[in-house]
Amino acid sequence: MFKKIIVLCGKIVLSALALYAGMILGSMLAGIAHLPLPEIPAGADLASLQQYLLLSDLVMAASLVWLSSRMQGNFLSRWLGLAFLFWIVYGVNTTLEAAIFTNYSAASLFTVVMNLTSSLAGAATVVALIYPVNGNKSFLNQIKPFFAQFSRRQWVWRALAGLLAFPAVYYLFGSLIAPIVLPYYQQNVAGLAIPSLSVLLPVLLLRGVLFLASCLPVVIAWNGSRLGLALTLGCVLFILVGGLYMLQATWLPSILRLTHSLEILADSASYAAILTCLFLKKSQAETNTIKKLALSKEV
Repeated sequence: MFKKIIVLCGKIVLSALALYAGMILGSMLAGIAHLPLPEIPAGADLASLQQYLLLSDLVMAASLVWLSSRMQGNFLSRWLGLAFLFWIVYGVNTTLEAAIFTNYSAASLFTVVMNLTSSLAGAATVVALIYPVNGNKSFLNQIKPFFAQFSRRQWVWRALAGLLAFPAVYYLFGSLIAPIVLPYYQQNVAGLAIPSLSVLLPVLLLRGVLFLASCLPVVIAWNGSRLGLALTLGCVLFILVGGLYMLQATWLPSILRLTHSLEILADSASYAAILTCLFLKKSQAETNTIKKLALSKEV
């Protein structure tokens, strides 16, 4: 048992180093392309950010190792699936968020490029380290049985519900915390800003498309129970969407960091649960377990 823990920790460290190396490579490529550097928020400490970056890489690597260990498929399908999820949720989504909710240029193509190479390097290392576990089935071979779960009519409403799930969940929990966080945005604390609905709604719909596109490959390749998918995907989304960002955003008031952390946790858990219910049918084993529990309660 102790040996397995040591080996697992070693895989996480190697994966974190790959994420960090990919980020350095992406920074170099962005620099060669003359993309402007993202602005550091006022009040942020550069030394602290560097320390949090190393911690973030370790946590993100652990989440990718955890997620990949429950996915089936060959190297290429799992590598691209994990890399796409990481890049969209952590890179592109964070950039969109910063673009409409802040006044500083953290939202830049420099960050997008940097996170692209980081996600490709990190995901490749993660999958390579645990690749022998989950066979050699290609992603294309997994698509057919996945879409065979439901009829065409069922897929129409499920796809529509999946597209609208993220905007709905985000808007719901955002409205619940508005009385707490809105005054800080109205006062432009730490460069925060309030977008108009004409800006917010299209971006929310775009994020709904991006989140669904990035999460579906994980759902298709999932090799476990529906509960396991909801919990695992929910935790990974929480980490990548903003849980780590709120941890390192020391320039923001503590109440904002805590409130937004709880909001992101609720968003991620709810969204993962919705996707699981929409796109993953109950296995026969789960159905039998539910029946047994129902019978035992009746007795």
